[in-house]
Amino acid sequence: MEPQLKKLIAGCCHGDLLAQRQLFDRYQSVLLVVCLRYARDRPEAQDMLQEAFLAIFRDLAQYTGLGSFEGWLRKVTVRAALQYLRRRNPLRFAEDYNELPAHTLDVHPDMEMNGEAILRLVQQLPDGYRTIFNMHCIESFSYSEIAAELGINESTVRSQYARACKQLRVLVEKLLSCPV
Repeated sequence: MEPQLKKLIAGCCHGDLLAQRQLFDRYQSVLLVVCLRYARDRPEAQDMLQEAFLAIFRDLAQYTGLGSFEGWLRKVTVRAALQYLRRRNPLRFAEDYNELPAHTLDVHPDMEMNGEAILRLVQQLPDGYRTIFNMHCIESFSYSEIAAELGINESTVRSQYARACKQLRVLVEKLLSCPV
């Protein structure tokens, strides 16, 4: 770990507000991207990010220096996002596609299928699907890790992931079939 980062972490652990501001400035954009994947929109992601940084500053002394610091920050941020989602509305898992709400696409048919367009499609998934999709596909959590984190069966995680992928395909096909 670079000496400047070690010093910054030490300052944050001692409650140095300037060090906390510098850590926030250094990592806010990276961690906002993590939050955007779990949130329905940018304001919700910003709320998640704020809660993530509160957890980061509270738990920073627990970081052992082993492994990537950014990886540790991402794990804390994912957990903060999950806690945020649980508080706002317990994660529900649709048992049938007929239960899914009709989606109005928040992307335009002429929009290039880039990362931003895909993120908007992911944000339209129901909370349970979006959460499991992000944890497995993006954050590389195993099915058993997701099951433990969410307090559900591993078979439920597998089925919800498959359904999330199917729903994403439906959204992409709907987007691509829209006349320009």
